[in-house]
Amino acid sequence: MAWLGCYAALLNYSRDMPELARFVGEVLYLVPIIACTGLAVFAARRTRQRVRIAWRMLVVSNALWLLGESIWAVYSYVHPEGPPVPSLADAAYLASYAVALPAIVVGLGLGVVGRGQGLLDALLVAAGAGAIGWQMIIAPLVPEDWTAAALITFLYPVFSVSMVSILVAVLLSGTQHVPRSMIVVGAAFGLAGITDGAYAYLTAVRSYESWSWVNLGWQTEAVLLCVAAVTAAGRREGDEPGAADPDITFLPAVVAVLAVGALAVADLILVGRLSEVTLAVIMLLLLGLLVRQVVATRDRTRLTQRLRTAATTDPLTGLHNRRFFEEVLDIEADRAMQRGDPLSLVLIDLDHFKQINDTYGHSVGDAVLIEVAQRLRRSFRAGDLLCRYGGEEFLCLLPGTGGREALDLAERVRQGLCATQVGVLGTDEQLTLTASLGVATAEPGTGRPVIDQLVDDADQAVYRAKALGRDRVVGSGRYAAPAFDTALPLPPALVWLADRVDRAVGEREHSAAVSRWALRTAARMGLDDAVQRRTAAAARVHDIGRVAAVAEGDGLHRGEDDRGHPEEGARLLTELADLPELAPLVRAHHEWYDGTGFPRGCAGTDIPVEARIITVCDAWSRLRSAALAVGEPALAGSCSQILAGRGTRFDPAVVDVFLSLVDDGAVDEPAALPPEHPVISGRRIP
Repeated sequence: MAWLGCYAALLNYSRDMPELARFVGEVLYLVPIIACTGLAVFAARRTRQRVRIAWRMLVVSNALWLLGESIWAVYSYVHPEGPPVPSLADAAYLASYAVALPAIVVGLGLGVVGRGQGLLDALLVAAGAGAIGWQMIIAPLVPEDWTAAALITFLYPVFSVSMVSILVAVLLSGTQHVPRSMIVVGAAFGLAGITDGAYAYLTAVRSYESWSWVNLGWQTEAVLLCVAAVTAAGRREGDEPGAADPDITFLPAVVAVLAVGALAVADLILVGRLSEVTLAVIMLLLLGLLVRQVVATRDRTRLTQRLRTAATTDPLTGLHNRRFFEEVLDIEADRAMQRGDPLSLVLIDLDHFKQINDTYGHSVGDAVLIEVAQRLRRSFRAGDLLCRYGGEEFLCLLPGTGGREALDLAERVRQGLCATQVGVLGTDEQLTLTASLGVATAEPGTGRPVIDQLVDDADQAVYRAKALGRDRVVGSGRYAAPAFDTALPLPPALVWLADRVDRAVGEREHSAAVSRWALRTAARMGLDDAVQRRTAAAARVHDIGRVAAVAEGDGLHRGEDDRGHPEEGARLLTELADLPELAPLVRAHHEWYDGTGFPRGCAGTDIPVEARIITVCDAWSRLRSAALAVGEPALAGSCSQILAGRGTRFDPAVVDVFLSLVDDGAVDEPAALPPEHPVISGRRIP
């Protein structure tokens, strides 16, 4: 502001002094242009990305402007009658404009050309602004005779109108964040466009003098370019993507419509009719609006489709999401009932996935999920529906597929998952993927499949697969796997001994059932895998200390008191089975939470948590076996008796978790033991 004030004062002061006026108009005039050229170099070094590209182009533009002005100054001193037209100065000026135009587009928002609607908006605005500029500025200056001098003079307002049109178009149509320095640059060139128009008008009506007030417009342009360069360098500007303001998306169309109206009114006032040029521009603008509407409709349709896809697709794996799966499952259930077809589900739960996230990070975990999704796609059939059901859970719907076929398919899927290791990003490590798979089937002829029950059956099958040691397929219903002990770290002879004790003292399974329930309780309590497996293993053999009483034929029954068997079981595990880690758990499974149990009277947290879990499960087994023996399958009485011991005999936390499993249907009934095969000469009859 200080420079512009001084320059304006000098212009006014030197009006009657030709030599001083020439010095002010030709030499002092160069000072801010030199400054903006040097500062543009500084800004080009300090900025980043597309802003740096724009400033590099502005360095060239400013340098060409400075060159042109310097040549003009020399001409003014060498030729008192004034520089010739055209001259080398004009060539430098026009080249400066030619470089400045793309610099403005790059700096203000090159990304606009990457979108169909954005490009159309820019073209509409540019055409509208250009049409108005033509009508008001360019058309009156069209020469009657096209000489070289007339052409050069005519090109200045053409460049000016083009620059202003592009400036307005990009500002109204771009979607990228506009750097502050580029806004100032745009204002500078907008002012230059108005000044060039004034210069073209001045040269058309009379000669241009060095002390003309028009110079003040170009001086202001140079000062604004200095401010823009300092702003860009100080802020180290770069790309900062931003969303388009939805409130201004209608402006391009408004500009085009206003341009049409302005052209028509101007023609009617000045000419009395619509000229051919105005009609052509109006037709082009209206055609542009029509095309814009078509493109906008197409983009809106695509956006709707993308939103619909996003609502039914898991963004990480690209599989269907749980919401979509449940909708399709309901439809397939109706179809299966109408056609009398079976309907199967396969639930896939990755083993130890939390350890992958904890060890390698969530980015590796995400990469594993993506790889699993791709393998599952290849393993299942084209007509099957696969979805990501939860964090590391995947669920597949198998229409028209029976239980045995679903089990076979699930086994192929399991083998496909673990067949090839997965590399860990950034390391040479390889991960072997395994999964526990649960299969549930709704057989034909049983009415409409109950969706929640089918999913719950598959979930319970996965529970059993986890309990069996993971990396396996387990079915539900009549396809359920009968074995439970294959994954427990116990010698087969010890398991056989536990079963012999159970058979001697009751007619229903006991240790196997207690082991299943104890494992699920430990898992629901959030205990780690090692504790879960240790709990299940100890539960499986918690009654082996009764073997002495059984061998002596004392007629011991499950409900009778045998205070010595916890210690005896612990001794057998330590001395004969070499499993000392299980001994304290078996020894403490008859300790009471209030300290009144046996054999050592431990209380509270002094009792290992595994033993506290076994205590509840052991009591439930005895209660259920007794209830089933008298034909009372209802669970209410057994639950009441467990609750009665909460805080005295049983750990309250364990009771609450166990009863929640009962409420969820995750605790099955102890199965009746099958009749034993007869033995002849110590060998079983097959």
